Amino acid sequence: MRKAAFFETLWNRMAQQGDFPTLQYSVDNIFKTLQSELNVGEMAASVLSDFSLSQKVIRLANSAMYRSFGGEVTTVSRAILVLGVEAISHLTLGVQLLDYFHGVAPSRPQAARAMTQALVAGEITRALSNARGINEGEEAVVCTLMHHMSRLLLVFYFPDEWERIQALTESGDMVETDACVEVVGVSLAEIAEAAAIKWRLPGLIANTMSHRPVTSETVIETHADWLGAMAQVSSQAAAAMTRDAAPEDIEAMLSEHARVLGLDAADIRFAIRQAGTLSASIAEAEAPAAEAPAPEGKPGDALERLRIGLEEVRREGAALSIGQMAPLALESVMRALNFEHCFLMVLNPGAKRFDARLGFGNGVREKLEALSFEEGFVPDIFHFATISPRPLQFEDTFDPEVAQRVPRWYRDAMPEARSVMLAPVKLRNRCVALLCGDWGATCCAGGLADAELELVDAFAGEIAASFLRSAASQAAR
Repeated sequence: MRKAAFFETLWNRMAQQGDFPTLQYSVDNIFKTLQSELNVGEMAASVLSDFSLSQKVIRLANSAMYRSFGGEVTTVSRAILVLGVEAISHLTLGVQLLDYFHGVAPSRPQAARAMTQALVAGEITRALSNARGINEGEEAVVCTLMHHMSRLLLVFYFPDEWERIQALTESGDMVETDACVEVVGVSLAEIAEAAAIKWRLPGLIANTMSHRPVTSETVIETHADWLGAMAQVSSQAAAAMTRDAAPEDIEAMLSEHARVLGLDAADIRFAIRQAGTLSASIAEAEAPAAEAPAPEGKPGDALERLRIGLEEVRREGAALSIGQMAPLALESVMRALNFEHCFLMVLNPGAKRFDARLGFGNGVREKLEALSFEEGFVPDIFHFATISPRPLQFEDTFDPEVAQRVPRWYRDAMPEARSVMLAPVKLRNRCVALLCGDWGATCCAGGLADAELELVDAFAGEIAASFLRSAASQAAR
């Protein structure tokens, strides 16, 4: 099979099965985030638009590799503050690449083995590169996973050819990449590089797919050299582990390349331990059975969640700008009360309008421009909230008595929102922002208890204090 014919067949099969557009959309969004230098709130909103993804990112941020960077992470916003936008972007891409293949995986041993090898290789890379810094670590993981894309693509879209490749390899006649060229006319590296280019990944990642083999004499001259070498060595170790090689043999294999990669013995032993058990965070992120469905309504332990979230906001808040503080506070309230949608409206004094500036939840980012109202009083629930001394809650906005007070702009944007909470953020007795949340179509029967409303009000107070600190900082410049 000629190269051109192979790739034409591959892309056509992916398109026919409807798999490619979903993955391409995810990849485009993630790297658009990196290229546009989004702030914490915008990046958090991107991740939080997918409940399952946000849970996986938080679990991975709490894994052994990252725990030393500031204690337990309970929100995506704090994960971004601790690890950085670039690290979270690469981490997110790694999760979604694996999710993509897991979602289209047929039930057959070849697929399971290829997925396991990719997971183990990614975990080895993450552990080995830990000493190099989080950003480079997650970038290296993406490169390693992309090295495995060729195998996964063959398993899923050329299953018969993959069986022939495996037969040639297991017989000892050829190494895997030579067998690949023999059967489909393209090397594994060429498939991985073409996929990286097709999916519009950064050139740095695509260029690491075809690096020369790593030996004890290899000299690392560029960052791309290091990424490619890490991916190769991790993949070799993962292949040995999936063949049940002895730990001492794997350690010897990694130690052979330790000097070239700038590793020490402790890094290697840690990587083997992590990969040997497929650390809990990676195992949970990959296994669908471990994914709990998104819960509905206010959780039973909402008060305790609010207390924990408020403690974190107060502990971190003084050192944060309003651009960092607002998403942390908003997400903390959202997670504590299990809102389906949550957004912060901020007063524009010149225009005398409240505009949604930040929002989390499915579809909220696309609706922000539509969420706006004038400051001048109108007898609706939002204006009542701006003049209220404490947060307001509306258990059923479809009740006739309340429905007439729900403005059209809100109902058009959030047609299913039944129970709504609005918390004013006040400075010098003037409402300058409004924290808004709902539980979607679920009715929050009984609403929030007084103690819970007090804590929500305390969150609003922390946002107000952050506004004051920001204003003072700007005045001092």
